[in-house]
Amino acid sequence: MPQYKLNNWYLLLSLIATTSLLAYAFSHLLLTRDIYYNSFQDHLDNTRIDELFDFRTKYEWISYIFIPVWLLFKNFLISLCLQVSLLLDNNKLKFSDTFRIALTAEFIFLLPQVVRFCWFLFFKTDYTITDVQQFYPLSALNLFKVENLSSFLIYPFQTFNLFEVLYWLILAGGIKQALDKDLDYGIKVVFSGYIPALVLWIIFIMFITVSLSPST
Repeated sequence: MPQYKLNNWYLLLSLIATTSLLAYAFSHLLLTRDIYYNSFQDHLDNTRIDELFDFRTKYEWISYIFIPVWLLFKNFLISLCLQVSLLLDNNKLKFSDTFRIALTAEFIFLLPQVVRFCWFLFFKTDYTITDVQQFYPLSALNLFKVENLSSFLIYPFQTFNLFEVLYWLILAGGIKQALDKDLDYGIKVVFSGYIPALVLWIIFIMFITVSLSPST
């Protein structure tokens, strides 16, 4: 219905704006030229480090174009997964409804980014680019020493985190509300539709990581 379309556009634009603002904050307040020196000074000379930093700054705008494309693509696929799960269970829900549910749940992933930003800005002020990339609050990765893990295990351990579980519950709650069912049914839809897709995505990322770093 028109109301849902308006809500979906509002949610999507709000998500894009907030994500872009966080990306800008990370780029200009955390990943500074000094941090580049701190990260690469053992392997590169200052001239090469300056070139890397200037190159990133010059083409930073590309990442801001990628943000809306990625968010739209990701939430479209998740909506599709939920639709397939519902159809297999002989239930119907408008695609705009599942898309709205996915967009609403997506906001939970902004919280760990805010935590990560505050952590490095105010607490762990001596850090490298790798530290920023690998840190994910309340994730399974925090239970291990990253240097002792193979590189292809880092992403799955990052992915298994409290915010991901909350995301499942928000998706399930959205399904529950939209269909006037109990929460158990919403969880069933999420586990039969979204979770298999998530596992396939993790396996894909692990495969890419191994392909790019065959020695790990």
